[in-house]
Amino acid sequence: MDVWLQLLQAEPELRSLTDWNRLATRYTDSPKYTARDASGVSIIHTAPLASLARKKREFELLRQLQQDGLPVPKPLDLKQIPAAAVCYSRYRFLEGKTIQACLPLCRDKAYRLGQETGRLLQRIHQHEVPRATEWAIRCLEKHKRYVALYQAERPLTDDSIILSFIERNIHLIAGRPNRLQHDDVHLGNLITDEEHLVGLIDFSNHDVGDPWHDFVKMGLFQVDDSIPFAVGQVDGYFAGDVPELFWRVYSVYLAMACISSIVWTSRHAPEETDQMRRRLERVLSDHRRFECAVPIWYATFDRT
Repeated sequence: MDVWLQLLQAEPELRSLTDWNRLATRYTDSPKYTARDASGVSIIHTAPLASLARKKREFELLRQLQQDGLPVPKPLDLKQIPAAAVCYSRYRFLEGKTIQACLPLCRDKAYRLGQETGRLLQRIHQHEVPRATEWAIRCLEKHKRYVALYQAERPLTDDSIILSFIERNIHLIAGRPNRLQHDDVHLGNLITDEEHLVGLIDFSNHDVGDPWHDFVKMGLFQVDDSIPFAVGQVDGYFAGDVPELFWRVYSVYLAMACISSIVWTSRHAPEETDQMRRRLERVLSDHRRFECAVPIWYATFDRT
């Protein structure tokens, strides 16, 4: 018996929905569903009631992005179920498939989808955000917390090289701007009609900070899935004119991610620890143990 589904189907706003389907979720106990009514398919996200304030911010953000003409899920409802200490948000479902589900992609299509993703990210990063503490301060504090936790984990090969690289280059993030960050840009959150990008989903981790930080998961994940896509993402974002500073700043964030990813995986998905360690060894190889800011996969890509 699905208790969550029973709760939702009892809500007045949701009683007209049919064809309920519970979606697979990997890193959360709060389920998601799709359901249908006369106007189309909805996706319903559940969450503990304690998350309501954050869910309200996410809901309002997507409303604003929709009004700006960005291809993101349209917000429909945000409600509480106090008796069960839960809340739910409902969005219009973006029709299509995730790019992840379409792999493998031919080189030209992958590069084109990457470019379209980069151009969309550029638009998202122009969105106005509320005032926040300086990004560099928050980023460094978070990194220090992860380094302290990392000490209890199995160390990475050459972790001293990673930590030393960060120390020598941390000054590069000083003064970086506070902009809207999606903070979870990966192929499972990008929707396509199998030819072009339809939109970007799942803003639950959105944040305020350096927009270039949104490229970290490109280096961690997209490169493993499709180098042409990753190259296109960078080229599309910068319209083919990538500043040298981008690669230097990006490398600092990627080095930090090598440390935080070990901690996060150990705590939230320990069965994926060995896979993550192999991925991070590939990152080290891509940047020649962080002797090079521009990764090999980008520097050697043939666009002809």
